[in-house]
Amino acid sequence: MKKKSKEILSKKTATALKAELSKFSDTFNVSETQELVQEVVTDLTENALNEWLNNNMDRVVKKSVKEELAKIVKKNLANK
Repeated sequence: MKKKSKEILSKKTATALKAELSKFSDTFNVSETQELVQEVVTDLTENALNEWLNNNMDRVVKKSVKEELAKIVKKNLANK
């Protein structure tokens, strides 16, 4: 089974994003602009995360609980 990465962005996406942001590095050196960018990114990220959690968490939890219960049952049956 392939281990899933815990990274939010793929390396390719992160590299592309860094390259784009570096084009505007003079602008982002200003403290006020940095704060604004941080606020916007935080707000967008929170909204996207909240939306994803609201749309998917029920399914993810149900699947995880079902898988764990199946493991417990299988283990208990094997021990009998």
